[in-house]
Amino acid sequence: MPEVSQVHIDVALTNVSVQYRNAAFIAEEIAPPVSVKKQSGKYYVYDPERESFRQTDDKRAPGAEANEVGFALSTDSYNAEDHALEATIPDEERENADPMIQPEIDHTEFLMEKIGLNQEMEMANLILTDTALPGETLSGDAQWSDSDSDPVAAVEAKKAGIVEAIQIVPNTLVLPYEVYAKVRLHPKIVDRMKYSQVGGATTGQLAELFDVERILVPRAVKNTAHPGHAASIAYVWGKNAFLCYTPPRPALKQTAFAYTFRWAAAPGSVNGLVVERWRENRRKADMIRVQKYYDAKVIAAGAIYLWKAAVA
Repeated sequence: MPEVSQVHIDVALTNVSVQYRNAAFIAEEIAPPVSVKKQSGKYYVYDPERESFRQTDDKRAPGAEANEVGFALSTDSYNAEDHALEATIPDEERENADPMIQPEIDHTEFLMEKIGLNQEMEMANLILTDTALPGETLSGDAQWSDSDSDPVAAVEAKKAGIVEAIQIVPNTLVLPYEVYAKVRLHPKIVDRMKYSQVGGATTGQLAELFDVERILVPRAVKNTAHPGHAASIAYVWGKNAFLCYTPPRPALKQTAFAYTFRWAAAPGSVNGLVVERWRENRRKADMIRVQKYYDAKVIAAGAIYLWKAAVA
């Protein structure tokens, strides 16, 4: 909570302020939101044994019955937990604030940023620690920062495994900033782009080279220092990369690497997001609370391939 002296600045500029904000969250880019009516529930998994891909004798003799076939139907569950943070706006802070200080907006944006960061870190942890997800840890000349490596060939080699697992070509390559910064200047990639007028490959050009629909470059950072200590900043996604399939939008009978289940019917919410303000007379302050109900779930583990330590 800001001190009273921090929201009133002598002769402060009314059109200039400094704020550190996170950039390029991708949690809901790779796990598209699915609006659900109940906070918890189940969803169906059609034909988990891939019976539809099995060859079956369909010849029928005159007067005979056709061979009967069918598929299994299983379920999995979600629980859109409540993620909430709140902040206090004392009367003294409000009354002493200069015009460019907007207590309600500033505190609400701060809370939204914190919840967004937590969601991003939760998604990163889900992917980077799940041992059931296909992947490998690179080292030495296999790392994409090494001039002898070939990132394009490495990605192309893993597409077939995803197609085999989900029967869909992966469409999204995630190159966190530390990886992107080195891959775009990799000698073999630069050589492919030698007739380009740019100094390094752009995300659009990389998408063409890697033959995917899009390249995502998350740049979110986290402060790992304890409160009261100097900030220690690290990238949320680290030096890892992954290839996955993400549908344009959630749909029935649609394969996806992951979904974010949002409790859209949460009381007072707009599609699972709640922003509340109330008065605490005993504290002589207003309170701001931001809540978000969601659950990120891996839907198809075979729809991703992960490279840990993709660059040195």
